[in-house]
Parts: sequence; structure tokens; C-alpha cells
Amino acid sequence: MRSVAAFCSVLLGMTIVSIMAFKPAGAMSCGDIDLNLSECMWYLAGRDGYPSTACCNGVRHLEKLGATTRDRRVACDCLRETVKRMHGISSSLIDSLPSKCSAKLSYVTYLDHCDGDMP
Repeated sequence: MRSVAAFCSVLLGMTIVSIMAFKPAGAMSCGDIDLNLSECMWYLAGRDGYPSTACCNGVRHLEKLGATTRDRRVACDCLRETVKRMHGISSSLIDSLPSKCSAKLSYVTYLDHCDGDMP
């Protein structure tokens, strides 16, 4: 009987861990930000005059991923941390990405206050 109880306890623990680790479809992560903006680094550093097609594809993909306010807040926090971590990235060029790539990324203009209301 004890072995059955122990097995059930382990199974319950594994279930809880797997539920906590599960990332819902469409949920934004910092990895998504880094991956989708990796092609934009030359532009964001001021070395390219215009974002590349690959960069804009990544920006438009982020637009699709940012479906909820929570996703946009996560994206804002991640982008803010990326800017702090990567020296030489121009915040004005980050602000220009959505318009240059024909995308709506409202959180880009909120990097100083990611916890506020975000359209």
C-alpha cells in the first residue's frame, strides 16, 4: 500500500511540475524577443540604414505573438532588458522598427514603464 501511495505522490508531483512548465500556445517569452529581433541588430546598432526583410519578418511575427496584454508586458520587459544588456543599441531605432516594418508593437514605446496600461 505504501508503494502505491508513494507512486501516486511522485506522479502528482510530476504532473504539477509539467503543468507549471507548460507554455501556452502564443505566450510570449524573452527567447521569442531575442530570436525574432536577432536579424535587427545591425539596424538597431545604427550600422544599417534600414531594417532588413528578415528583421521585419521577425518584427511582424512578434506582433502576432503579442496577442494579450500579458504577452505585451512580457515582451516590453524582455526588450527593456535586451537594451540594457546590449550596448550600442539606439532606443530611437527601436522606436522606429514598428513603422519601418509595417507592424503594430505598442509596447516598444512603453519601455520605461512596462507595467502600465498597454494597448
